[in-house]
Amino acid sequence: MMPRLGRHMRNADLTTRAVAAFIDLLIVVGLTRLPDVIGILSAAGYILVRDGLFSRQSIGKKLVGLRVAASDGPGAAMVSYRETIIRNAPLALVYVLFLVPYAGWLLGPLFLAVECLAALGDERGMRIGDLLAGTVIVQEAAAGQGENLRTTGQPASSAPDSAEPLDPGI
Repeated sequence: MMPRLGRHMRNADLTTRAVAAFIDLLIVVGLTRLPDVIGILSAAGYILVRDGLFSRQSIGKKLVGLRVAASDGPGAAMVSYRETIIRNAPLALVYVLFLVPYAGWLLGPLFLAVECLAALGDERGMRIGDLLAGTVIVQEAAAGQGENLRTTGQPASSAPDSAEPLDPGI
């Protein structure tokens, strides 16, 4: 059973997060293939700001329906680029370490393993970057239900259907 955040938010499971991370990894590998320093800087830049793109979702998170939210905020509070950069700084460090021959090839996987173990050991699935930035990954549908509850006062499933006539006597 997934822990609940607030009233209508639900933490994302680690399997779905891993799929989104794999999609983002493919993008980083593609950016790294760009010529010279441009590839390295664009890949590192994407790693740092990826969760601030496209309505506060990376491409991988958007494709699998996840979103970054504040861990202590009400509902599905949006995060800024500041939190995005803070939460992804450990992953950018791992990327830079992988570029260093030998020592980086040993230290990079070690740091990545620590990040993964932190997410596995935390009851809310927060990795070190999430703990530093005060963020959590939530399911997109759950975040959308929280938005609907705040704007209409009704849960998403009981929102009025716009296809129904306003006056049944017409």
